[in-house]
Amino acid sequence: MKAPFSIQQPKDPRRSVWVVNEDPARLDRMYEKLLGPQLARNLPDELKWLAVTHKSFDNGRRGFNTRLAFFGRMILASETTRAIMSRPAAGAADAGQADAALADPYGREPFSHPALDNVDKLSTAQPHDYATPAKLTMLARDVGLPGVVRWKPRMPDNLEGSGITTVMTSTLYAIIGAVALHHGAAAANRIVQERIINYLAQ
Repeated sequence: MKAPFSIQQPKDPRRSVWVVNEDPARLDRMYEKLLGPQLARNLPDELKWLAVTHKSFDNGRRGFNTRLAFFGRMILASETTRAIMSRPAAGAADAGQADAALADPYGREPFSHPALDNVDKLSTAQPHDYATPAKLTMLARDVGLPGVVRWKPRMPDNLEGSGITTVMTSTLYAIIGAVALHHGAAAANRIVQERIINYLAQ
């Protein structure tokens, strides 16, 4: 239920005015830029709107994307970790020369196994080093996400201070989660690899 008037009155009445997108065609264009036309068309309209709805919009009465965002964040972290593990190690030749220079005087060799070759890569690079909020926000701006996300900033005249970076990042996570929910993990992994990780690597 919603009261006929709000108990909390903002100091500046202009801060209570914020217009969100209600055009389905504009929302579809954003999804087509991010996911591709075929995958975007197959998503249900209700799921499309839910994925771009922040909990600040209408006080969360219409549903919001927090759970989808958690699901999508786990998928992005998993795929980013896989990308780090599968890329060639930087400076492998230099490491071999250093090992030769520090040869054991007793002829001992450290244990090595192909299954362990990639473990050290995560000591120099982590998923959050690549999928930073700043880079994800740039991707969101490129596909037109700020124009369709439904949220209510605390200060409409200062979106950065209202947390637009966090909102854009969580909305991208939620879209990944929505794809995984409707199309399965394989489709979500492919979208993350082709549309997000490739963009972040530029």
